[in-house]
Amino acid sequence: MSQPPPSPSASPLSSAPASASDPKAPRRSVRILRRTIAIIIVVAFSLAAAGGIIVLLGDIESEATYKVIGTTALTGAVSVAAFCGATLIGRRTQWFGITTIGLAIVTMALSLWFLWGDPYADPDSYALEEVLFQALSSLALVTAVASISALILLLVPRSWVVRVGLPITLGLLALGTSLVLVTIWVESAWELEWLTRLNGIVWILAALGVVVVPLTSLLLRAGSKPAGADRAGETSARSTQPSSSQPAPALSPSTLERLEAAARAEGITVDELVDRLLAADSTPPDASASGPQSEHPRH
Repeated sequence: MSQPPPSPSASPLSSAPASASDPKAPRRSVRILRRTIAIIIVVAFSLAAAGGIIVLLGDIESEATYKVIGTTALTGAVSVAAFCGATLIGRRTQWFGITTIGLAIVTMALSLWFLWGDPYADPDSYALEEVLFQALSSLALVTAVASISALILLLVPRSWVVRVGLPITLGLLALGTSLVLVTIWVESAWELEWLTRLNGIVWILAALGVVVVPLTSLLLRAGSKPAGADRAGETSARSTQPSSSQPAPALSPSTLERLEAAARAEGITVDELVDRLLAADSTPPDASASGPQSEHPRH
């Protein structure tokens, strides 16, 4: 018996893992998780804001008013940090986003204990409370830096500027955080002049990277096109005639889902996958088939 002919729909995209057969499942879970985090952030910040407005309508000079206002400000700052971490969920660096959310939660819990409790009431436990205050300062610093890093990690390294500037900026943020942690936990570090100078230089360079790298990425994205797209445009311009009466065909939802599943399996974006396929299709055929025939001498 003859084997049935292969399906004409077979393509390189069909080599995606079997787990990608239902691409809607992971995307649905990611959307649910992001929506849950967003609801928690909105509800918590709304309750804190409502409490702040209520106490401001009463006795402003009371201690409870300052505590409620402090809780509102703290909730807002922690909500921003948690939102920055939530933006990475569903991406390759989602572990960093989950870590950022965890740091924000721990920082808020310890801050609320210092705000509403009385940690220095017992003189015997002063040393322990001092250590906890140092831990709180360290957590606040690490959470803030992690939030900034989470936003930077959203950049797609399509240009050499981002590929070079992104790791350098993250490294400077990590180095600056380490230097500040040293000054928090080691009292004698404040007396080292070279450490203070180095700390300032590192943070200036880190702030420069935080501003320059995203702006450069946006400018390059708006003013340039990928090389693969340029080659594809040149090929289509030579092979086809422009026609304004025929609109460009749109991809079906199933094709878009297959493209997203294949790109997710490769760990790249859909644009990079399409550029790779276009570059492979535009590669000229190997000349090895005609080469040996031209080398034979004529008789």
